[in-house]
Amino acid sequence: MSQPQVLSRRVVHKDQIIFREGEAGNVMYLVQSGHVLIWRGDPEHKVALGVVPKGGIFGEMAIFDGKPRMASASALEETVLVQIQGDHVREALRKADPILTKLIKVVLDSARSLASQLEQAHRELGKDDPPADS
Repeated sequence: MSQPQVLSRRVVHKDQIIFREGEAGNVMYLVQSGHVLIWRGDPEHKVALGVVPKGGIFGEMAIFDGKPRMASASALEETVLVQIQGDHVREALRKADPILTKLIKVVLDSARSLASQLEQAHRELGKDDPPADS
């Protein structure tokens, strides 16, 4: 029985959603070309968390901590991604120093908390905006 390919390439078009907040994640991505928007909320009311440029990695949090995706990702332009299978990454983590894996968990928990706080602040600020027709 053959193992799944550790690395594969994926081309995504402008505005195409790569993954959605809340989904299980077993793949992380390296941006080979293009840019990826990381965001929370619904597609019509995105709360941008950041942009991943060429050479950047995203989607790793769900791999490292096994929790659902904390945000959605979509291409800002035609983008080429290298997909890295989560099983390969988790196997490397199992072999890593336990202090390093604990540090990764602490950093990821902080990132998840900050993303939630940012989204909440954005929503509260949005409620204070005057209606469009006043």
